[in-house]
Amino acid sequence: MYLAKIRVNQHTCSLAVATSMGNATIELLEYILLNDDEALFLGRITRMDGDPSKCFNAIENHPSTRFFQILEKTKTNLDFLAVIRDTTGIKAFEESYCFIKPPIIVEGGSKLYTVYAPELKFLRNAYEKLRKVGNWEVLEVRSIIGEKGETLTERQYAVLKAAYEMGYFDRKRKVTLEDIATALNVSKSAVHKHIQEGLCKIISRYFAETE
Repeated sequence: MYLAKIRVNQHTCSLAVATSMGNATIELLEYILLNDDEALFLGRITRMDGDPSKCFNAIENHPSTRFFQILEKTKTNLDFLAVIRDTTGIKAFEESYCFIKPPIIVEGGSKLYTVYAPELKFLRNAYEKLRKVGNWEVLEVRSIIGEKGETLTERQYAVLKAAYEMGYFDRKRKVTLEDIATALNVSKSAVHKHIQEGLCKIISRYFAETE
C-alpha cells in the first residue's frame, strides 16, 4: 500500500481558478460524484486575503459552477456547498483504484490530493489519466506497508456490510449508493464517505498482513 500526495493544476474547475491569484485557500472536506461530469463539494475557505467577493464572483461566474451556496461564516472559516461541472481529477484517481483521502487542498490554482494506492501500477494509471487534466506533479510517494492499520468504525462496518450484501461490489453492480442510503436511512454522501474510508482501511490492512 502506498500513500501519495499529488498537485494538479485544474484550470477547468472554478474552485481552483478562484485561488489562482494566491489570496485564498480552500479545503474540500467531502465530495460525491453526482454523475460523470458533476460533483457536489462541501468546502471550507480557510484563508482569505483581501476582498472575499472577488473569490465568490470567480466561483459563481465560472462556467463550471452549477450551484454555489454559503452555509456558515465564522471569524476564521467559511463553509459552502458547490456543484462543480469538473470531475476529471477525482475520476483520474478513482477509476485507477486510488482512494482519495479528504480534504482536497485547493490553492494557487491547483488541487492537492492525498491518495492511497494498493500498488504502484495503479498510481501509474492515474498519472496517465492526469495528463488529460492539466499540469501535475508528485510531491510525495511512500510505502505504508507495516504501519499500524486502523480498525473499521461501527458505521463503516455497517455500511460496507450492507453494500456487500445488497450487491454493490458484484461484477454487475446491483444497487446504487442511493439504494444503500435509503436502506440505512442515511445520506448518499455519508454512504460514499464510509465506503471509501472503509475500503482504504481494509486494503491497507490486507497488504500489511500479506507482506
